[in-house]
Amino acid sequence: MKTIKNKSQKMKTIKLFATAILITLGISSVKAQTTTTTTSSSSSSPDIEFGVKAGVSFSTLKTGLNAVIDKSGKIGFNAGVFARIGKDLYFQPELNYVSFSDKYTFNSTAFQAKFRQLNLPLMVGYKIVNTDELIFRVSAGPDLYYNLKKPIAPGGFKYKDLTAGGVVNAGVDIGSLTFDARYSLGLSKFNKDLGQKSNIFSVGVGFKFQ
Repeated sequence: MKTIKNKSQKMKTIKLFATAILITLGISSVKAQTTTTTTSSSSSSPDIEFGVKAGVSFSTLKTGLNAVIDKSGKIGFNAGVFARIGKDLYFQPELNYVSFSDKYTFNSTAFQAKFRQLNLPLMVGYKIVNTDELIFRVSAGPDLYYNLKKPIAPGGFKYKDLTAGGVVNAGVDIGSLTFDARYSLGLSKFNKDLGQKSNIFSVGVGFKFQ
């Protein structure tokens, strides 16, 4: 039963991201057609870009509990879609799938918590350099995570489904390619009893549809 349930969750996740990517492509296509046919009217509308991205993540679970020792993280991956609204000052919402895991020892027993999550960053940013060939930008904002699968935890300890944090991001755009380095700091506890909060560093590459 667990195997069937896990497969069902994975299929739902794949369908969700496939739908998000198709919507992104569709909106980008409509935007491109509108831009070519209504150049005069679009000049007064805000700049909107859409894109897809993927990368790697590295996480460590911070804890203030002395019984939790030998903490170490493993490299995971992330993939998602984003929108960027504005010119020099912009708003960037995203929807990402994030995978990472952490090892730790609690009361002499080793555990490996594997996280499979949906991530929703809502960032406000500024383009320090903004030319047709090169953009250098920084952004920050709130960060939400939702567990798609319950991680393994010591008996009597449970990980929360929804957690919140803050994210800071630095990025470079070269033409349609985007490159990002990001740090996400957990502000609410993944596991209240273990006192664990997430710290995730990630790097990624993406493509903007223009």
